[in-house]
Amino acid sequence: MSASNIFLILISGLGVLHGLFLAIFLQLQEKYKTTSNKFLSLLLLVLSFRVGKSVFLEFSEELELWFVFIGLASLMTIGPLFYFYTKSLLDSKFKFKTWYVLHFIPALFGIIFSVWINNQSISSTPKVIFLLAFLSYYCHYLFYLIFCYRLIRKNKDSGLDANSYSLLKLLLYSLLAVWLVYVLNLFDEIIPYIIGPILYTILAYTVSLIVIKKGYLNTVKYKTTMVSDEQIEEIWGEVQKLAVLEKQFKNRDITLKSLSKQLNVTSQTLSLVINKKYKMNFNSFINKHRIGESINMFKDEKYKDYTIASISYEAGFNSVSSFNTAFKSQTNTTPLAFRKSLTN
Repeated sequence: MSASNIFLILISGLGVLHGLFLAIFLQLQEKYKTTSNKFLSLLLLVLSFRVGKSVFLEFSEELELWFVFIGLASLMTIGPLFYFYTKSLLDSKFKFKTWYVLHFIPALFGIIFSVWINNQSISSTPKVIFLLAFLSYYCHYLFYLIFCYRLIRKNKDSGLDANSYSLLKLLLYSLLAVWLVYVLNLFDEIIPYIIGPILYTILAYTVSLIVIKKGYLNTVKYKTTMVSDEQIEEIWGEVQKLAVLEKQFKNRDITLKSLSKQLNVTSQTLSLVINKKYKMNFNSFINKHRIGESINMFKDEKYKDYTIASISYEAGFNSVSSFNTAFKSQTNTTPLAFRKSLTN
């Protein structure tokens, strides 16, 4: 084997090893054992297997066909795993329900198809079958990425915290880059096959550095936050006074950090108090009061000539789109429809 091939194996294999290490780390470290990180760990395992298969395929001439096709079928697990990772990161109370396994049925069929494949069956099977299989693998992957993108954007407008949004966006674009390279790999004359594993290595280390530097990785919340019931009640009273009675929720620049500074507590403590007392995260808590304020304004004759945009800004929203999303999420109707209903 040439020195250049050895170098390529090392570079492309580093990403696979890094992914496996992170997956095991997330499973073993107690403080990272959140529901979302369990899905992230599984996602890293599948990606490492998929990319590892590509490394073996590039430098080995003796891979069994069924193993190659199982690697392709694994693409059908990446989308659902990222979807559930997204769902669990958006909702701290998310629980995996039994019927959710239906999302992995296409992958099961893909694996069954892979086991059936051998040198004899591949020569006797019409090429259109393999074309449809390849389309299914890659379209399935892309469908979930598009669906997750829409889900992330929707939650951003309705109060998703900045760190979660940045992490999800980073992972989404990374998965999209991997998808694009593997699609182009179908045309060997455009991009060499080994580029996929090399790109994965670059993405794995780049994303890891960004996540560590920015502190995006989700940990088990409140485990080390020791706050007595008396302190919780006291802080909650101050929250009610500042955020609700004094209507600081109308301040468009209010954040968990800025309010915690006013209360002279840590952001983690304040988040714990709001979750315990209000059963919502900080953004949902603020938006709940903003929507309540906007409803009161719609009902008040004094604001009858105000536009919906003006009312949204008065209530504390930074944009009409985020106001519309939050309003519909809480009332199951749009601001415009709600206002019209008051005149009927």
